[in-house]
Amino acid sequence: MKKNIFLIILLIISLCGSLTSFGQTEDKVRISAARSKGISGYRVFYSSPQKRVILKQKTTTIYCDEARQNIKTEDVTATGNVIVIDKKTKITGSKLIYKKNKGEVIITGRIVKLIDEDITLVTDKLYYYTSTKEAKYLTGGTVNQETMVLTSVEGYLKNKELIFIKDVVMDDSVKVQHLVTEKLIYDRETKISTFNTRTVINSKDGDVIANAGTYNTENGKVHFEGSAIVENDKYILVGDKIDTNKNTGNSKAVGNVIFFSKEDTALIYADVVVRFDSSTFAYGNALMSKPIKGNWMDMYYLAADTLHSINDTTTQENTLYAYHNVAMWSKDMKSRCDSLVYFYNDSMIYFYQDPRIWAQKSQMTGDVIRTDITSKGVERLYLNRNGFIISEDTIQDYNQVKGKKIIAHFENNSLFKVDVKGNGMTRYFQLTDDKKNIYALNKSSCPSMTLFFEGNNEVKNIEYNKKHDSTVLPPSKIQKPDMYLPGFKNRFDEIPPKDELLERVRLREDLPDDMPRDPTKQANEIKILFDGKQVLNKNYQGQPLWMHRPQEKLEAGN
Repeated sequence: MKKNIFLIILLIISLCGSLTSFGQTEDKVRISAARSKGISGYRVFYSSPQKRVILKQKTTTIYCDEARQNIKTEDVTATGNVIVIDKKTKITGSKLIYKKNKGEVIITGRIVKLIDEDITLVTDKLYYYTSTKEAKYLTGGTVNQETMVLTSVEGYLKNKELIFIKDVVMDDSVKVQHLVTEKLIYDRETKISTFNTRTVINSKDGDVIANAGTYNTENGKVHFEGSAIVENDKYILVGDKIDTNKNTGNSKAVGNVIFFSKEDTALIYADVVVRFDSSTFAYGNALMSKPIKGNWMDMYYLAADTLHSINDTTTQENTLYAYHNVAMWSKDMKSRCDSLVYFYNDSMIYFYQDPRIWAQKSQMTGDVIRTDITSKGVERLYLNRNGFIISEDTIQDYNQVKGKKIIAHFENNSLFKVDVKGNGMTRYFQLTDDKKNIYALNKSSCPSMTLFFEGNNEVKNIEYNKKHDSTVLPPSKIQKPDMYLPGFKNRFDEIPPKDELLERVRLREDLPDDMPRDPTKQANEIKILFDGKQVLNKNYQGQPLWMHRPQEKLEAGN
């Protein structure tokens, strides 16, 4: 874009310098030729092999094979290998017409070329107006400047604005940049380029699609509007409005934002997404969804008022913070808390302020909860301070474990062992062989113990590591207070339903009308875009990025 601005400025200088002096009315055009003659109100000037027809006005010199001047109107027509030279500017064509009353100069030919130092404009018909100092072409033109080429059907070169219209294409071979739009405007005073039609920009640094936008060459700030989409090798960002700074790399998207990080395959929905340095903030009904083990049909979801992701390029550590009204959902585990920290490198999640986790038919609470996650899923849950586990059995009674610190071990996403350290207390129900009735209620307390579970959340046995106190009650002796540990609270009704989180998924107008809200079902549409492959230099034909389906993907049935 910067090259384009230099090109346009120099082009205007070239045109103004080369043509303005020719149109000055206070100076007569001086014409010299090998011979001339008068014909019906005209003066015709002819060249010879030794001398071309030369027209001079101030600093402008025109060479041609023949010139015809209207004696009454002073209009001039020059033909035959026309060359216009003004200082460092050179214009060539087959024919030049100067209409004095209109103040219009028209240069035509199979190739009309304007050259000014390293700038070249090529068209077949160039107009210039002496009163307004404006120029235009209407039949297609190409502007070359060093490694950059711009083409359009029409070009309007005004004092303040430079406008290119219809099939505007700009390519830079060094920057590997390709821009396609229908109208591009450059303001010489503000140094801002503007487009207000669907525009596609492909480059080695990333791709952009937007309905409107501006680019400020002074501060590197770029603004896109109208279903704007920005993609590079690290992320894809979609929003109603997107602002970026090419000098700093910072960006902000507002309105129905969808952000996809290719580095960690995390998909974020929010009202606002801000990226600066190594941080990404998502505000307003934020939701992150991420495929489990790379399986797009098995995802977990994290909702919060604010999501803050940090990718530290120095330490190579990735951390996610979730603040306020946090809810997490996966097929095997659900949770709620006020705030959460996820350390990707260590595969650990910390839950703070009234955290509660539900896995299978178990509820786990504590002042602070930490999870260890491996490729197999959750392996351990650490319930620090006031740990409490409630597990529902087959007859809807609740086995309970309470302690100062509890470590819950999972195997194949099922609870199989619980270590209690400090102030351990239990209530568990022994069932009859048919699992339909209570055989006995075991009440025990011990500073340190380990409970082993089997299917259906039944306690298989308990190992007491220190002196313990146990009581076994038959069904006839069980009173209601015996059934619950102090602090027991059934909070299964607080489990976040999946639909609650999916309400935060943005359904944009640029997605297909029948696009489902569930990202797991959107996978066939968006995985083409979100598989980490660049879509550089693809022909989008005005379609949203989501709908761009490479032929090989279609043939594969995706």
